[in-house]
Amino acid sequence: MSQRSLEVFYEPNLRLTQAHGLLGYNAGFAEARGRATFDQYQRDLVWRLLGDVDIGSHSTVLDVGCGIGGPSGWIYERYHPARLIGIEYCPSSVRTAERRWSGKARRPIFLQGDAHFLPVPDRSVDVIFNLESALHYADKRKFISECLRTLKPGGVLCLGDITTRYKRTFAVSGLLNLVSSQFSTHARLWNSADYLATFDSLGFQLIRHEQVTRQSADSLADGLKDVSRAGWSAARGYRGRFFYLAIMEKLLRRKWLDYDLFALKKPRAVGSG
Repeated sequence: MSQRSLEVFYEPNLRLTQAHGLLGYNAGFAEARGRATFDQYQRDLVWRLLGDVDIGSHSTVLDVGCGIGGPSGWIYERYHPARLIGIEYCPSSVRTAERRWSGKARRPIFLQGDAHFLPVPDRSVDVIFNLESALHYADKRKFISECLRTLKPGGVLCLGDITTRYKRTFAVSGLLNLVSSQFSTHARLWNSADYLATFDSLGFQLIRHEQVTRQSADSLADGLKDVSRAGWSAARGYRGRFFYLAIMEKLLRRKWLDYDLFALKKPRAVGSG
Protein backbone atom coordinates (compact mmCIF):
# COMPACT_ATOMS: atom_id res chain seq x y z
CA MET A 1 0.00 0.00 0.00
CA SER A 2 1.43 3.36 -1.00
CA GLN A 3 1.91 6.16 1.51
CA ARG A 4 -0.44 8.33 -0.53
CA SER A 5 -3.26 5.76 -0.41
CA LEU A 6 -2.90 5.34 3.33
CA GLU A 7 -2.81 9.12 3.82
CA VAL A 8 -6.10 9.46 1.90
CA PHE A 9 -7.68 6.71 4.01
CA TYR A 10 -6.57 8.20 7.34
CA GLU A 11 -7.20 11.89 6.58
CA PRO A 12 -10.85 11.77 7.78
CA ASN A 13 -9.67 10.02 10.95
CA LEU A 14 -7.35 12.92 11.68
CA ARG A 15 -10.15 15.43 11.11
CA LEU A 16 -12.47 13.49 13.41
CA THR A 17 -9.90 13.37 16.23
CA GLN A 18 -9.15 17.08 15.86
CA ALA A 19 -12.83 18.02 15.87
CA HIS A 20 -13.58 16.04 19.03
CA GLY A 21 -10.35 16.43 20.98
CA LEU A 22 -9.35 12.78 20.70
CA LEU A 23 -5.69 11.82 21.15
CA GLY A 24 -5.98 8.37 19.61
CA TYR A 25 -7.98 6.46 17.06
CA ASN A 26 -8.98 2.87 17.82
CA ALA A 27 -12.23 0.99 18.35
CA GLY A 28 -11.93 1.09 22.13
CA PHE A 29 -13.01 -1.28 24.90
CA ALA A 30 -16.24 -0.80 26.88
CA GLU A 31 -16.96 -3.29 29.66
CA ALA A 32 -20.51 -1.92 29.58
CA ARG A 33 -22.18 0.85 27.57
CA GLY A 34 -22.64 4.34 28.94
CA ARG A 35 -19.91 4.20 31.55
CA ALA A 36 -17.22 6.41 30.00
CA THR A 37 -16.23 8.65 27.12
CA PHE A 38 -14.90 7.33 23.81
CA ASP A 39 -11.50 8.74 24.74
CA GLN A 40 -11.49 6.63 27.91
CA TYR A 41 -12.64 3.53 26.01
CA GLN A 42 -9.68 3.95 23.68
CA ARG A 43 -7.30 4.18 26.63
CA ASP A 44 -8.94 1.12 28.19
CA LEU A 45 -8.25 -0.91 25.04
CA VAL A 46 -4.57 0.00 25.32
CA TRP A 47 -4.44 -1.16 28.96
CA ARG A 48 -6.41 -4.31 28.13
CA LEU A 49 -3.91 -5.25 25.41
CA LEU A 50 -0.90 -4.57 27.62
CA GLY A 51 -2.35 -6.50 30.56
CA ASP A 52 0.29 -7.02 33.23
CA VAL A 53 3.28 -6.73 30.89
CA ASP A 54 6.37 -5.49 32.71
CA ILE A 55 7.32 -1.97 31.60
CA GLY A 56 9.67 -0.03 33.84
CA SER A 57 12.24 2.74 33.83
CA HIS A 58 14.70 0.34 32.21
CA SER A 59 12.44 -0.64 29.30
CA THR A 60 12.56 0.13 25.59
CA VAL A 61 9.07 0.09 24.08
CA LEU A 62 8.23 0.11 20.38
CA ASP A 63 4.75 1.24 19.27
CA VAL A 64 4.41 0.03 15.67
CA GLY A 65 1.64 1.74 13.73
CA CYS A 66 1.50 4.47 16.36
CA GLY A 67 -0.81 6.75 14.36
CA ILE A 68 -1.09 10.24 15.84
CA GLY A 69 0.68 9.13 19.00
CA GLY A 70 -2.14 8.80 21.53
CA PRO A 71 -1.31 5.32 22.86
CA SER A 72 2.43 6.09 22.74
CA GLY A 73 1.84 9.08 24.98
CA TRP A 74 -0.47 7.22 27.36
CA ILE A 75 2.03 4.38 27.75
CA TYR A 76 4.90 6.81 28.25
CA GLU A 77 3.05 8.82 30.89
CA ARG A 78 1.90 5.75 32.83
CA TYR A 79 5.08 3.64 32.78
CA HIS A 80 7.92 6.15 32.16
CA PRO A 81 10.07 3.74 30.11
CA ALA A 82 13.67 4.58 29.28
CA ARG A 83 12.69 4.90 25.61
CA LEU A 84 9.43 4.75 23.72
CA ILE A 85 9.68 4.81 19.94
CA GLY A 86 6.59 5.24 17.80
CA ILE A 87 6.85 3.94 14.23
CA GLU A 88 4.27 5.17 11.73
CA TYR A 89 4.01 4.80 7.94
CA CYS A 90 1.97 7.99 7.30
CA PRO A 91 4.14 11.14 7.39
CA SER A 92 1.16 13.36 8.33
CA SER A 93 0.48 11.21 11.41
CA VAL A 94 4.14 11.40 12.43
CA ARG A 95 4.04 15.21 12.14
CA THR A 96 0.86 15.37 14.22
CA ALA A 97 2.39 13.20 16.95
CA GLU A 98 5.56 15.31 16.96
CA ARG A 99 3.59 18.55 17.31
CA ARG A 100 1.69 17.22 20.30
CA TRP A 101 4.93 16.47 22.16
CA SER A 102 7.06 19.37 20.96
CA GLY A 103 8.87 21.30 23.67
CA LYS A 104 8.79 18.51 26.26
CA ALA A 105 12.15 17.36 27.60
CA ARG A 106 11.03 13.76 28.23
CA ARG A 107 8.84 12.33 25.52
CA PRO A 108 8.32 9.51 23.04
CA ILE A 109 10.32 9.52 19.81
CA PHE A 110 8.32 9.33 16.57
CA LEU A 111 9.78 7.97 13.34
CA GLN A 112 8.40 7.40 9.87
CA GLY A 113 8.95 3.76 9.00
CA ASP A 114 7.61 0.52 7.57
CA ALA A 115 6.36 -2.27 9.86
CA HIS A 116 7.86 -4.81 7.45
CA PHE A 117 11.35 -3.36 8.03
CA LEU A 118 11.52 -2.01 11.57
CA PRO A 119 14.29 0.63 11.88
CA VAL A 120 15.75 -0.72 15.14
CA PRO A 121 18.63 -3.14 15.85
CA ASP A 122 18.34 -6.84 16.63
CA ARG A 123 17.46 -7.75 20.23
CA SER A 124 17.04 -4.12 21.32
CA VAL A 125 13.37 -3.89 22.40
CA ASP A 126 11.63 -5.11 25.57
CA VAL A 127 8.00 -4.62 24.51
CA ILE A 128 6.39 -4.18 21.08
CA PHE A 129 2.89 -2.70 21.04
CA ASN A 130 0.82 -3.02 17.84
CA LEU A 131 -2.84 -2.00 17.96
CA GLU A 132 -5.31 -1.99 15.07
CA SER A 133 -2.60 -1.50 12.46
CA ALA A 134 -1.63 -4.95 11.19
CA LEU A 135 -4.87 -5.29 9.19
CA HIS A 136 -3.25 -2.97 6.62
CA TYR A 137 0.02 -4.91 6.33
CA ALA A 138 0.72 -6.64 3.03
CA ASP A 139 2.79 -9.36 4.76
CA LYS A 140 1.85 -9.92 8.39
CA ARG A 141 4.27 -12.84 8.74
CA LYS A 142 7.14 -10.54 7.73
CA PHE A 143 6.07 -8.04 10.38
CA ILE A 144 5.85 -10.71 13.07
CA SER A 145 9.30 -11.96 12.02
CA GLU A 146 10.60 -8.43 12.45
CA CYS A 147 9.14 -8.38 15.95
CA LEU A 148 11.01 -11.60 16.73
CA ARG A 149 14.23 -10.10 15.36
CA THR A 150 14.05 -6.86 17.32
CA LEU A 151 12.78 -8.18 20.66
CA LYS A 152 15.24 -9.10 23.36
CA PRO A 153 15.05 -12.73 24.57
CA GLY A 154 12.11 -12.77 26.97
CA GLY A 155 10.63 -9.68 25.30
CA VAL A 156 6.88 -9.36 24.73
CA LEU A 157 4.76 -8.61 21.67
CA CYS A 158 1.27 -7.21 22.39
CA LEU A 159 -0.80 -7.28 19.20
CA GLY A 160 -4.45 -6.29 18.78
CA ASP A 161 -6.16 -6.62 15.41
CA ILE A 162 -9.49 -6.93 13.68
CA THR A 163 -9.97 -10.47 12.34
CA THR A 164 -12.67 -12.45 10.53
CA ARG A 165 -13.81 -16.00 9.94
CA TYR A 166 -15.19 -14.83 6.58
CA LYS A 167 -12.00 -13.94 4.72
CA ARG A 168 -13.39 -14.77 1.28
CA THR A 169 -16.41 -12.56 1.83
CA PHE A 170 -14.31 -9.58 2.87
CA ALA A 171 -11.83 -10.14 0.05
CA VAL A 172 -14.50 -8.65 -2.23
CA SER A 173 -14.01 -5.33 -0.45
CA GLY A 174 -10.66 -5.18 -2.27
CA LEU A 175 -12.57 -3.67 -5.18
CA LEU A 176 -12.71 -0.44 -3.13
CA ASN A 177 -8.92 -0.25 -3.42
CA LEU A 178 -9.00 0.23 -7.20
CA VAL A 179 -9.51 3.96 -6.64
CA SER A 180 -7.75 5.77 -3.81
CA SER A 181 -10.36 7.08 -1.38
CA GLN A 182 -11.23 7.23 2.32
CA PHE A 183 -12.78 3.76 1.91
CA SER A 184 -9.64 2.19 0.41
CA THR A 185 -8.41 0.33 3.48
CA HIS A 186 -6.21 -2.18 1.61
CA ALA A 187 -7.08 -4.46 4.52
CA ARG A 188 -5.86 -8.05 4.41
CA LEU A 189 -7.80 -9.67 7.22
CA TRP A 190 -6.62 -12.83 8.96
CA ASN A 191 -8.57 -15.01 11.34
CA SER A 192 -7.44 -15.97 14.83
CA ALA A 193 -6.10 -19.32 13.65
CA ASP A 194 -3.85 -17.60 11.07
CA TYR A 195 -2.25 -15.53 13.80
CA LEU A 196 -1.87 -18.41 16.25
CA ALA A 197 -0.31 -20.67 13.62
CA THR A 198 2.15 -17.96 12.57
CA PHE A 199 3.17 -17.16 16.14
CA ASP A 200 3.77 -20.86 16.79
CA SER A 201 5.72 -21.46 13.58
CA LEU A 202 8.06 -18.53 14.31
CA GLY A 203 8.72 -19.65 17.87
CA PHE A 204 6.68 -17.21 19.96
CA GLN A 205 5.15 -18.44 23.20
CA LEU A 206 1.51 -17.49 23.70
CA ILE A 207 0.94 -15.70 27.01
CA ARG A 208 -2.65 -14.56 26.51
CA HIS A 209 -5.34 -14.50 23.82
CA GLU A 210 -8.81 -13.03 24.15
CA GLN A 211 -11.53 -11.69 21.92
CA VAL A 212 -13.07 -8.34 22.87
CA THR A 213 -15.49 -8.14 19.94
CA ARG A 214 -18.59 -7.21 21.96
CA GLN A 215 -16.68 -4.68 24.08
CA SER A 216 -15.30 -2.96 20.97
CA ALA A 217 -18.75 -2.86 19.35
CA ASP A 218 -20.16 -1.26 22.51
CA SER A 219 -17.32 1.27 22.57
CA LEU A 220 -17.95 2.24 18.95
CA ALA A 221 -21.69 2.55 19.55
CA ASP A 222 -21.12 4.97 22.43
CA GLY A 223 -18.40 6.79 20.50
CA LEU A 224 -20.62 7.29 17.46
CA LYS A 225 -23.36 8.61 19.74
CA ASP A 226 -20.92 11.12 21.22
CA VAL A 227 -19.68 12.22 17.80
CA SER A 228 -23.20 12.62 16.39
CA ARG A 229 -24.12 15.14 19.09
CA ALA A 230 -22.01 17.75 17.30
CA GLY A 231 -24.44 17.67 14.39
CA TRP A 232 -24.16 17.03 10.67
CA SER A 233 -22.70 20.41 9.75
CA ALA A 234 -19.87 20.01 12.27
CA ALA A 235 -18.95 16.67 10.71
CA ARG A 236 -17.76 18.21 7.45
CA GLY A 237 -14.56 16.47 6.38
CA TYR A 238 -15.28 13.15 8.09
CA ARG A 239 -18.93 12.35 7.38
CA GLY A 240 -17.95 9.30 5.33
CA ARG A 241 -15.87 8.02 8.22
CA PHE A 242 -18.90 8.19 10.51
CA PHE A 243 -20.76 5.76 8.23
CA TYR A 244 -17.65 3.59 7.89
CA LEU A 245 -17.43 3.23 11.68
CA ALA A 246 -21.17 2.61 11.97
CA ILE A 247 -20.85 -0.29 9.53
CA MET A 248 -17.84 -1.60 11.44
CA GLU A 249 -19.85 -1.51 14.69
CA LYS A 250 -22.62 -3.58 13.09
CA LEU A 251 -20.16 -6.12 11.69
CA LEU A 252 -18.55 -6.53 15.10
CA ARG A 253 -21.98 -6.76 16.76
CA ARG A 254 -22.98 -9.58 14.40
CA LYS A 255 -19.52 -11.19 14.67
CA TRP A 256 -18.78 -10.94 10.98
CA LEU A 257 -15.68 -9.23 12.32
CA ASP A 258 -13.85 -10.08 15.54
CA TYR A 259 -11.37 -8.18 17.66
CA ASP A 260 -8.45 -10.28 18.95
CA LEU A 261 -5.83 -9.36 21.54
CA PHE A 262 -2.64 -11.42 21.74
CA ALA A 263 0.32 -11.29 24.10
CA LEU A 264 3.40 -13.30 23.06
CA LYS A 265 6.83 -13.85 24.55
CA LYS A 266 10.06 -14.41 22.68
CA PRO A 267 11.72 -17.40 24.35
CA ARG A 268 15.21 -16.82 25.66
CA ALA A 269 16.54 -19.69 23.54
CA VAL A 270 15.20 -18.31 20.23
CA GLY A 271 17.53 -16.46 17.85
CA SER A 272 16.84 -13.28 15.95
CA GLY A 273 14.24 -14.90 13.70
